[in-house]
Amino acid sequence: MKPTYEELEATIEKQNKIIEVLTSKIADLESQLRKNSKNSSKPPSSDQKSNSPQSQKQDSRSFHPGASRQLLPESVVTSQEDRVMNSCPRCRSSMIATGEVVKWQQVELPEIKPLVHQWNLHVCQCPNCHLVATPELQSTERYLMGPRLEALTNLCLGRFRMGHQVVREFLCTLIPIFKASQGLISKIKKRAAQALASPHQQIMEKILQLEAPLHADATGWRHKGINEHAIVTRVANWVAFHFVRHLNKAVFKNLLPRKRLHIVSDRGLPVSEVEARIHQYCLAHLLRNLQGLAEHPATTIEETELIGNIHDSIQQLFIDKHRLVLGEISVSTWRQYGYRIWQHIEELVEDALENGLSKKVAKALRRMQKGWKHFKAYLQRPDYPMTNNLAEESLRSLVIARKLCFGSRSDYGRAWRAQIQSCIETLHRQGRSLLDFITDALRASRCGSTSPDICALN
Repeated sequence: MKPTYEELEATIEKQNKIIEVLTSKIADLESQLRKNSKNSSKPPSSDQKSNSPQSQKQDSRSFHPGASRQLLPESVVTSQEDRVMNSCPRCRSSMIATGEVVKWQQVELPEIKPLVHQWNLHVCQCPNCHLVATPELQSTERYLMGPRLEALTNLCLGRFRMGHQVVREFLCTLIPIFKASQGLISKIKKRAAQALASPHQQIMEKILQLEAPLHADATGWRHKGINEHAIVTRVANWVAFHFVRHLNKAVFKNLLPRKRLHIVSDRGLPVSEVEARIHQYCLAHLLRNLQGLAEHPATTIEETELIGNIHDSIQQLFIDKHRLVLGEISVSTWRQYGYRIWQHIEELVEDALENGLSKKVAKALRRMQKGWKHFKAYLQRPDYPMTNNLAEESLRSLVIARKLCFGSRSDYGRAWRAQIQSCIETLHRQGRSLLDFITDALRASRCGSTSPDICALN
């Protein structure tokens, strides 16, 4: 018997209700799958990684070259040994050399024997006046350690962030017959601070001369139990550190006196008084601020959705820049997309402020509005950076050192930290020997001559 019209209509209505329930459940499940550390309180470690092909990963990360062990040149080989197989390991027949040689090298550390120079100062007496005198040492000879050993000590303290006690133990392990005191380590730092004062100034002058964008950032420091600030300025591979008591506009105005600079910084850095041709704000710092604002407990769901839309739009700016680097889009297209996305972000912010927001979110969005032109400054040229990662990267080693030593306890220690850190970051990024440079600087300081020019070899 065929169903009546009323029965078919009831069945269809029942099926529609089931479809609506299932559709809502599917939507809830999809929303849960889309949750990540950027739009919810989930940690970043829970984010799912994209399943991109291995070939794409290699293409996108082509700037990370592979590392493999290479044979050292024949000029440094101190001994060799030839090995030939006389009989076959399988059938015991005589083997014939093919002419192909497989080389294998093993590097060993020889027994360390210090070079100790001794002056025998003979005591002499005058036969007439009976004056007893001893020959005097020259100014360069009145040190217990040579300039290279002192440079190694500074390298352990600065580059490898070893404490005074650990450095003393390392020196005793390296040279068992040598005993270093705590006071000697402090004197070495004081002499290094005097020797590296001129190279530190040269690095800063070089930074102010270059036309590339100047990256600036700051972190906390502690000197004699008082909170201070460590400022880093970086242009390309030139890095300089400064420690100041107060972080204000006057400090940056004195630190960066040259005009027509292109300064890249975070919004919180007081660089507005510096007379620069371009003031640019870091977009990565803006993303972190938006993420923190979205995760605040006082932020409503509607406000979180708005912040998420702004966050995704800024992420699209980074995607377009990556496409430009890969050659997928032209410079004009990249710039057009960038201005269009920023116009969309500005409209989102204006509409949200007109509709009413909580006090905290509204204050953050109004602060964003004041810096629109500084956020968009990178669109002027494709080689301009979008972030301040260069400055933050230079600060990492100093931040680790701060956690280990808890700051500086003397004026020369404070100066030494700024100078040694500037030389470390600069020479390391230029692929130059830090040990050789500090050795030359200490030798010049002992002789009373001019410090080596850190900019001469670049």
